[in-house]
Amino acid sequence: MAHTHRDRLWERAAPALRVAGAILLAAGSILLYAERVVFDARAFGAHAALSLRDPRVAGYVAERIADEVIAEERDLTAYRPLLVGSARAIVSSDAFGAGFRRAAQEVHAVVFSESAERLALSLPDVGVLVRSALTQADPAVVARIPSDLRAGIAIETGSRVGRALLTLARLGHRFRSNAYLAIGLGGLLLFLGVFMPRDRRGALLRGGAALASVALVVFFLPPLAGNALTFSIADGARPVVAGIWDAFAGGLRLWALVLAGIGIVLAAAASSLASHVEVEEIARKGWARLRQPARSRRGEIARAATLMGVGLFAAFRPTATLHGLTVIAGALLAFEGLRELFMLVAPRIEEAARHAEEALAEAREQVDDRGAVRTWIRHALVGLLALALIAGGILLLRSPAGLPGTPVFTDACNGDRSLCDRRLDEVVFAGAHNSMSAAEFADWMFPNQELGSVSLLGHGIRALLFDVHYGMPIGGRVKTDIQDEGASRAKFEQAVGKEGVDAAMRIRDRLTGPPTGPRAPYLCHGFCELGAHPLVPMLQGVRDFLVQNPGEVLVFVIEDYVTPEDIAAAFRESGLERFVYRGDVKPPWPTLREMIDSGQRLLVLGENDAHGVPWYHPAFEVVQETPHTFLAPADFSCRANRGGIASPLFQINHWIETTPAPMPSNAEVVNARDFLLARARQCQQERGKLPNILAVDFSMTGSVVDVAAALNGLEGAADPPGRGATPQ
Repeated sequence: MAHTHRDRLWERAAPALRVAGAILLAAGSILLYAERVVFDARAFGAHAALSLRDPRVAGYVAERIADEVIAEERDLTAYRPLLVGSARAIVSSDAFGAGFRRAAQEVHAVVFSESAERLALSLPDVGVLVRSALTQADPAVVARIPSDLRAGIAIETGSRVGRALLTLARLGHRFRSNAYLAIGLGGLLLFLGVFMPRDRRGALLRGGAALASVALVVFFLPPLAGNALTFSIADGARPVVAGIWDAFAGGLRLWALVLAGIGIVLAAAASSLASHVEVEEIARKGWARLRQPARSRRGEIARAATLMGVGLFAAFRPTATLHGLTVIAGALLAFEGLRELFMLVAPRIEEAARHAEEALAEAREQVDDRGAVRTWIRHALVGLLALALIAGGILLLRSPAGLPGTPVFTDACNGDRSLCDRRLDEVVFAGAHNSMSAAEFADWMFPNQELGSVSLLGHGIRALLFDVHYGMPIGGRVKTDIQDEGASRAKFEQAVGKEGVDAAMRIRDRLTGPPTGPRAPYLCHGFCELGAHPLVPMLQGVRDFLVQNPGEVLVFVIEDYVTPEDIAAAFRESGLERFVYRGDVKPPWPTLREMIDSGQRLLVLGENDAHGVPWYHPAFEVVQETPHTFLAPADFSCRANRGGIASPLFQINHWIETTPAPMPSNAEVVNARDFLLARARQCQQERGKLPNILAVDFSMTGSVVDVAAALNGLEGAADPPGRGATPQ
């Protein structure tokens, strides 16, 4: 009697176990999806950027950018259509998408803050992108747009539905580690609800149906929740919120369909073992139950409210209703198709059973019930087929294909996809020695380069070596601020030679009168009297380049004669500090993709004094180099110089010293592809390290960019991004 009573209890509890198991499986899947899409900061940023592909979101963001421009310069109101059109173009660009993604990552912590009621997305460098998109417009209009313009997008979360969604998201974030626990417990309850009753086939059928039904509810949950959210906010913001919601929640519908498919597979497998179970019968019973009045007044009220709600939804949302009916019809057809598929296995099962019986007979083993053997084999094969289909669904959920496809803003790193997964010390950077000393600047004497630093970036140079001195503007030129002229003369003669120092001193003696500006860091080679440009504008040009080219990583080697504090101040003022690399300057180095994804794309090294600024590193604790005072091509060597042999990066200095005036004719010889590549290979062999920086004079002469590509294994690389950058 006790055994019978226990069986009855299990029979009564089994339906509740199956439903509870299905609900827990669905809840765990939702939590796991949220963990991969919402709770992870990088995934959150990627899916936020995905929303920019929605025209509703892109249009809204473009309008806000145009508003920010006009707020800064109200006289541009007449050009608003032009500004909106340009903003639409930049919103769809990789450069804007990369910045938007990083801005969304910064907002991620605020989203899950218990006190946040307003989310503000700050987009820096919008002015750079707007100016670049308006290159064909009136230059006077372009000049009035601040390059440091930032755009802000605020999302109010104070509505009742908005607060409820935020609370639910924060609750899920708190318990996100329990996703697998919920899935495991749900699977256990579903198993008990199927295994414990006597009619296990019928229990399996009903368990699969319960799982499929719960999964279909999850399938319809994102659009219903999205509608509730959009109806609770102001009309103007509804489209953009709907677009953002779809970018995050749209992939959940695929997960729901896979979960429903697992339930359908289970139900179809059970149904195939008893062909009298028909879809028509299930539908007829469901319709009859729907039409049958409830047993209580409350039940009847709930039934009437449900029917009325479904009817109103169908009336106001006919497209969504038709979509839902199509999904349900598809699920029923899939069920019937799978059931037929399982039933087609029967002939194979009969043949397998006969072979099994013959083998058993030959072995003289007793077989009391050959029908039982056939039934067992049939059940086993149907079960294996069902498990294979379910395993396929689970693998789909675990793969990237189970998530919404997010934009890739780092498809190529420093011009090639194959470099993305290489560490920084595994990459060669084409470099320019004295990159600030350029013939494109009319007032620069004794230049080392044809083009200035920022222009060189547009031609594939990725390592800039430059000098920084203090100077004061006087009489249309810059006078070097020398604290100890006697002690400094020897240093200057080493840099520009006695002839250069004499020329500088003659100019210096003519610079009389009061300064016309403050003492500040200038790009100079030894004497600012021979040529000078303010440091900050050049850094702003590099910032603009990095903003417009989100897949590029750069290296600075600064010959610094100013304090680290003033270097840091110039980086802050220019907006370039946001891009500096802040990690360790020792192995293991990050990959280029990791640097790009983090936004830290500029390694900054200082030759003289780089202490006190966390991201500013002593150059020769990081870089080992070759000598740099070669008087003829035959003098080139790969001997160790500054940095010894222990520093992790390797720089090859490759130019002929002819102070004070570097000679392009020498560059034609030593920068030739075969000559430069042969020396780089020789130094790589002698020093046992890949050359990370190839530093040359007149980098537009010869083939330093091609040689760097060859050392990187990128023969025939395409033109570098950023060609045609604004000179600085």
